[in-house]
Amino acid sequence: MKLIDKTRQTYIIFSIIIFIVSSLVIYFTLKSVFAKKQDERLNFHKELIEQKIKYKYPLPIFEVDDFISKTPAKDTLYYKDTLFFHIVNGVEKREMYRELYSIETLHGKTYEITTRDSKVKNEDFVLVVTLSVGIVILLLIISVYFVNTIILGNAWLPFYENLEILKNFSVEKNKPIHLQNTKIDEFQELNKSLIKLTNKINSDFRNLKEFTENASHEMQTPLAIMQSKSENLMQSENLNRGELQQIKAIYSAVQRLSKLNKTLLLLSKIDNQQFKEKESLLINDIIIKHLDIYEDFIENKKITVTKKSTLDVQIEANPLLFDMIVSNLISNAIKHNIKNGTIDILTTDLFMSFSNSGKELQGTSESIFERFKKESTASNSFGLGLAIVKKVCDNYNWKINHSFIENQHNITIYF
Repeated sequence: MKLIDKTRQTYIIFSIIIFIVSSLVIYFTLKSVFAKKQDERLNFHKELIEQKIKYKYPLPIFEVDDFISKTPAKDTLYYKDTLFFHIVNGVEKREMYRELYSIETLHGKTYEITTRDSKVKNEDFVLVVTLSVGIVILLLIISVYFVNTIILGNAWLPFYENLEILKNFSVEKNKPIHLQNTKIDEFQELNKSLIKLTNKINSDFRNLKEFTENASHEMQTPLAIMQSKSENLMQSENLNRGELQQIKAIYSAVQRLSKLNKTLLLLSKIDNQQFKEKESLLINDIIIKHLDIYEDFIENKKITVTKKSTLDVQIEANPLLFDMIVSNLISNAIKHNIKNGTIDILTTDLFMSFSNSGKELQGTSESIFERFKKESTASNSFGLGLAIVKKVCDNYNWKINHSFIENQHNITIYF
């Protein structure tokens, strides 16, 4: 979830809570205030009646002799809610009233005084006021939400633009990164840090690339000299058998070291994405070419090769890298095969699969793609063939998978 969406979600949740709580507080507060005012109004009316009884007697007076005889003369004041029935247009309706019941002694006589006031108007007024204030609060929350969204959108816009610039950043371009300016201090600090970091990455990449190329070039020269001198020494007639064997061992080690140096350099170049050129390649033609190259090895092990493919299957890739993939997969299928074994090759628009008979792995399927991880005990094997294949697949975002079913190794590349 994006930060701006998280902020909006949090704002909405808290706004709903605030809206509900504030509406309830307003409703019960108004209800309490109006109830108190209504009681005061009833008491005022009661006192007004008392005054009229005391001094003017304009109201009909109902003496309660039975009540006086049964109840001692003692002034009483009692508030309560009561229901009254009214007939409106022939329909009986119930209405809630607030009632003040009092017993008063006036001029030596005891009177019951009852005043009532409808609660319906007060309730309606409370609901109207609560609804009005609630609508105002809701509109305010909505307005603040949209204003906040606009402000946040404008504030975060440079961040997302810079994020897109970072996604397209490549050390291969060897150019300093240019980020969008912003008035927000935190984003300015972030931009400064990113510019400093990317400049350091560019510098380190250039230094590493130069070191790799220089080291490889400088190593190849002495290795070539050692190889040439070893060949000359092996042709000498003054060597005994032991000396010849030692020179052959040196020659073999030099060849191995030279091959290892070239392989590691190749992996480094793939890591640095130095093979960007792409062409439309016919997969079947490349497979046939490499099968012809390895024909002697296939015949030597008496391996049966079966190839099934969709006609004219094409792939967009660097010719050198794709050649290495096919070469390493065929070489691997031959090297780890058995006498009189089989190799099955299947190519489609979606994937390319190489299956070969062989022994079960000692490790896991994932481990065979690691560098210097090898199943073969051959001295000329570095365990880098499948590592190169995996690296090229990662470079093109292809998925590579290995499985071992019924004594068959299967390596599939999904384009």
